[in-house]
Amino acid sequence: MTLHLTRQGATLRLRQGRLLLEEEGREVAGFPARQVRSVALLERHRLPEAGGVVEALARAEGALGLERLRGAEGEGSRVYFQGLARLLGPYGFGGRTRRPPRDPVNAALSYGYALLLGRVLVAVRLAGLHPEVGFLHAEGRRSPALALDLMEEFRVPVVDQVVLSAFRRGLLTPSHAEVREGGVYLNEEGRRRLIQLFEERLLEGVSHPLGFRKPLGETIEVQAQRLKAALLGRGRYTPFYLWR
Repeated sequence: MTLHLTRQGATLRLRQGRLLLEEEGREVAGFPARQVRSVALLERHRLPEAGGVVEALARAEGALGLERLRGAEGEGSRVYFQGLARLLGPYGFGGRTRRPPRDPVNAALSYGYALLLGRVLVAVRLAGLHPEVGFLHAEGRRSPALALDLMEEFRVPVVDQVVLSAFRRGLLTPSHAEVREGGVYLNEEGRRRLIQLFEERLLEGVSHPLGFRKPLGETIEVQAQRLKAALLGRGRYTPFYLWR
């Protein structure tokens, strides 16, 4: 049961990341080079990193142990962010960096993930679950492992898509970040803009793989309740993921 739920969590972000790379690859292939110069030379309509995510996904789905599962998920995430770098390179993004973030895009991603974790923590506590007892992420006295596990379902649709769209539409720019404390962080205006975009995204309706449709914010709460039911043996857990 534990490994099954852990595997689901590990593969979720890879599945969603692959979909985002494939969709953005088709879209960006038609963009002029001056707008997205790092992607204009794509030889195909899909970002090539999507294939690497598929390979990591296959390894994750076949993993029989936690460490191999974590290794596959980590490799898939690395390749995924390489793909995002093709789209966000013009804004200084060359890959995921944190603690501290090293560029405006990473600053926005880190702040967005912090906002998302806060929402997921509320949902987990409302469901009566212990946020520090998780599956994929390491447990610790100060680590909300279960909330981080559940958060994997929503990183791409809630944060990554918002940040990607915000920079490419000019709603966020490098001027919304500042260098301080050895890293790059959003300034007050940047935080204000991202919070607004984040809240707007949570109000957007999405379709769940089980067939119902709800706003993203409510879907987070639904998933926490469904996870509780699965842990109590009241049904199989079906994760939320982006699907066509």
